[in-house]
Amino acid sequence: MLDLPAFERLFREHHPHCLAFAVHYTGDPWQAEEVVQLVFSQIWEKRDQIRISGSERSYLFTSIRNTAISQWRKQQVRTEKELSFGRLQDESVQMSLQARELEGRLEQALDKLPERCREVFVLSRKEQLKYAEIATVMNISVKTVENQMGKALRILHEELREYLPLIF
Repeated sequence: MLDLPAFERLFREHHPHCLAFAVHYTGDPWQAEEVVQLVFSQIWEKRDQIRISGSERSYLFTSIRNTAISQWRKQQVRTEKELSFGRLQDESVQMSLQARELEGRLEQALDKLPERCREVFVLSRKEQLKYAEIATVMNISVKTVENQMGKALRILHEELREYLPLIF
């Protein structure tokens, strides 16, 4: 068991050496100080369970090394998550821009369709009516609806050819 005077002695005697070791190990004085403080904090918090049987310095250096490695791994995971999130955001923005561009081009392509053709397409794709329902609404035959849809799809396919990889 480590009481307050023993902990203070451990800290005073070993802190400078621990800090130098941590700086050597991490390469960053600020991070080294954080690691050393974390090790001493953990020792104090677990003072009832800790039994240092060998060299105190060896125990402290091993703790510092393990803590530094653990901190480094956590930072790597955090960095990778941030990079992944950034890539996802970039991809999302890119897809959103492409979707808006495609939507604009679709509207332009729809404007190029003959009126009846456009009407059939809009009722089918946007209003989601069946061919028989379109035929009834427009007072034309189902065969005419089929022909007009075929014509609309051919024209749109031609007009939106460059966007097909984005759609499919």
